[in-house]
Amino acid sequence: MMFISSGAAASHDEAANSEQIPDMLIPLDSGNGAEYAIVVEKETQQLFLYANDGTVKEVLRMNCSTGKVTGAKAVAGDLKTPEGIYFFIKEHKDKDLGPIYGTRAFPTDYPNLLDHIAGRTGSEIWLHGTNKPLKVRDSSGCVTLENSDIDTIAKYITLNRTPIIIVKKLSYGPFDVKLEAKTSVLNIFSEWKDALENGTYHDYLKFYDPEYLPDISWWSEWNKIRKTIHTAPEPFSVELENILIIKYNGTYVVLADQVINFSGREIQAGIRKFYLTEDHFRIIGEEYQGMSQARRDKQDNPFMMACRNLGTKEDKHEIANMLDDWLKAWSSKDIQEYGNHYASDFQSQGMNLKAWLRHKGRLNKKYKYIRVSKEKLVVKKSKQRRVVSFVQKYESNAFKAVGIKQLILKREDGQWKIYRETWKKI
Repeated sequence: MMFISSGAAASHDEAANSEQIPDMLIPLDSGNGAEYAIVVEKETQQLFLYANDGTVKEVLRMNCSTGKVTGAKAVAGDLKTPEGIYFFIKEHKDKDLGPIYGTRAFPTDYPNLLDHIAGRTGSEIWLHGTNKPLKVRDSSGCVTLENSDIDTIAKYITLNRTPIIIVKKLSYGPFDVKLEAKTSVLNIFSEWKDALENGTYHDYLKFYDPEYLPDISWWSEWNKIRKTIHTAPEPFSVELENILIIKYNGTYVVLADQVINFSGREIQAGIRKFYLTEDHFRIIGEEYQGMSQARRDKQDNPFMMACRNLGTKEDKHEIANMLDDWLKAWSSKDIQEYGNHYASDFQSQGMNLKAWLRHKGRLNKKYKYIRVSKEKLVVKKSKQRRVVSFVQKYESNAFKAVGIKQLILKREDGQWKIYRETWKKI
């Protein structure tokens, strides 16, 4: 589903021409049903809801109130409503709100990256209800609706997905122009994706404006992971799915779900938001939508976090099978098969592997039967090793015990082997 918006002025009467559609909308059938965009026209104090399911249609139109002072927001406290493309990041119900916000409120992500670059300040620009009669240009910068209207439109809002596009005045344009823009943007990101998967650092940076230097500190680690992945027989790709394109004031905003496909699995790797110039389609900014400020301050990278977990998730299936075989050998008192699951340099409780197996052999002779099982398996990556923990249930003819088993595994002869082993009763 894709939307495109522009802030250029034109009259609503142009919409009567079947060749003219609102600049913010591109008809596209996503296959997932209709998606929605909210558009606020400050000049007429109107809010529009558009649906896009292969055809574009206006679903709702309602009165709204914007900032008491006309013009685009520039600084905190100027009583102006910002103009641009924003996304809803939270929803507050009436029980959590002061009376002036009415029955519910949707905070937006103002100021976004472009606002920060432009030096615009302020915060807490919301779409919300009210506890008084609605008047034009009566807010402190938020977009205000009647309570019945905010309750109605809430059904169409998906957090970190549904855009609210705030313009001075709507404009309209030919459908074919929108399709050309869509094709250009999609082609750019197809090439961007290829550079990410297979290209060099310099190939990747070609898609970025020379005046904008993206955070590329992760590339060295990604390059190592990529080389390892490319040697695996399983198919691998990085995809941008559910792409949303919006245009305002000469800049495109592209929102997409970043997904890693590996070994038949889809791994979510964050919601990417890109800002592109209209003239050369170069990226002038990027961020992860819905990411908390605390995570931004830590410079968390959802893409790299997902990549680091690729091996761990793949390993977990292999490790679970290995543990099942190990527990089966333990329960059946097959000391040779049991010992095959240990690393040659294993140590535990002051015993090396040879002493450990002698100890287990004596216990096998002592008990008539042994039953050992695992629950709640957790696998964590620690450099080249894996730290495994689970609830171990042990039963013999002499006693029963439940505890937390922790194993440190290492690769030996191409297989995961037990390097260290501890147990704590619970």
